[in-house]
Amino acid sequence: MPEIEIDPTTRIEGHHATTLEVEDGRVVRAESEMNMFRGIESITHGRTPSDVPQVTQMVCGVCFTCHRQASILALEDAARRAGVFDGVPVTGRLLRDVMEGLFLMWNHAVHLFVLAGPDYSDAVADTGFDRLDPVEGAGYQTALARQRDLLQAFTEFGGRAPHPLTYAPGGVTADPDEAALTAVREALSGVDEWLGPTEALPEHLERARDGGPVPEQGVGTYDLCCLLLAAADAGADGFGVGPGRFYANGMFYGTGDDSLVFPRGIYDGEALSRPSRDELIEGITEDVSHAWYTDASGGRIDEAPAPDPDPEKADAYSWGKAPRFEGETMETGPLARQIAARSDPFDLRADLGNGVAASSTFNRLAARVQELLATRDHLLRWLDAVDLDAPTKADWTDEFTGTGVGFWGASRGALSHWVRVEDGEVEGYQIVTPTTWNLSPRDADGQPGVFEEAVEGMSVADVSDPVDVMRTVRSFDPCLGCAVHVQSPEGSFETRVEPHAPGGSADGH
Repeated sequence: MPEIEIDPTTRIEGHHATTLEVEDGRVVRAESEMNMFRGIESITHGRTPSDVPQVTQMVCGVCFTCHRQASILALEDAARRAGVFDGVPVTGRLLRDVMEGLFLMWNHAVHLFVLAGPDYSDAVADTGFDRLDPVEGAGYQTALARQRDLLQAFTEFGGRAPHPLTYAPGGVTADPDEAALTAVREALSGVDEWLGPTEALPEHLERARDGGPVPEQGVGTYDLCCLLLAAADAGADGFGVGPGRFYANGMFYGTGDDSLVFPRGIYDGEALSRPSRDELIEGITEDVSHAWYTDASGGRIDEAPAPDPDPEKADAYSWGKAPRFEGETMETGPLARQIAARSDPFDLRADLGNGVAASSTFNRLAARVQELLATRDHLLRWLDAVDLDAPTKADWTDEFTGTGVGFWGASRGALSHWVRVEDGEVEGYQIVTPTTWNLSPRDADGQPGVFEEAVEGMSVADVSDPVDVMRTVRSFDPCLGCAVHVQSPEGSFETRVEPHAPGGSADGH
């Protein structure tokens, strides 16, 4: 029985490997291996609550905003339940949404053009869509420029990217003026022109299908339509099929009440439900049977201690835990959010995929395109609603005792931060990331993780080039930086930093 070891997985964020057992040209077993240890939860212990978001956003240099946001939401939840916090002012909440929306668009553009896009380019897959070619393709190059515009717009409110400075418990410390708002609008206008009107997507899809000329406006959406057509032609609607269960935390408050713009939901394969906060807390557990952690590191999230490594553990093969909801695996990501919203703009998943609420490599790509356009449309409205004269932050105190959970959506799916505060100091902290939901190892019952199930049974025509397996793992847009962190052995290290310009000294002085 041939065994395929794919290490490392390329064009993702972080370090991941996959081991495949192949029999008669099909994958009979897959193991998803996260190759680093994450210990950032332990770093939060003993700190004051308001210090924690600055620490937890460092979990990743790509998913920085969503971790800071989820951390703040967890702290605000705890303070609210302790009776010392009343809520975030509307303008502060709206500024957070704008920053989160800019980040989401940037991250989706990176995934669709830089990480997953080359899988369907002419240079890599002989598809004829040379605009998607990495580095040299015109569509690829234009997308890089627009990604820069999105991050520059983000810094007007966030101070810097990555690792913004202005998100804080109670709201946003930024006090933007008209010039800052204008700068964000101008940066977004270039992105808006690149994508063109959302309603023009069907026209771009037909133009791409017919090989028509590249449009003057909406070239980004045209390129994305080329990607979807190439994925459909590759049969991506028929492979990478997961368990068919989906989980979305929801995200964005927008200009309305406390209801979420992208709603929370769990789809069990037959029906969609809207779990409450308490139902999620009761239902979410982490299994560590095949992860390099002590048995005590698993269980209910609100009761488990910080991850305790056990690198010699028998039968373990991953540093990633295995999150489950009521004992079941759950796929998460833009596709889960689209399903939770009962949304399939332009019937992309119904017509080109394998069904509106179905799992597949194609549907994950299509849902990300749909969410990119929807987020752009919301952003334009949120910017118009920003009141520069309104307060952006409420009073905040670290002096409380309580527990809280911050449920939020990252570009890669459902994210949650769990905190326990005792007399103004953090005593417990947990992070459950989208990538651990999607790329987890097996659990105690032998139930494979979502990605593992998605590739088991998949045809592998050439064991030296399991291209559809790679397309599938990338379709989840994994971020191993969020899922795990580096474990350093004992010892001392010395690094020499060279000056970046003539005349500087090696130590930076």
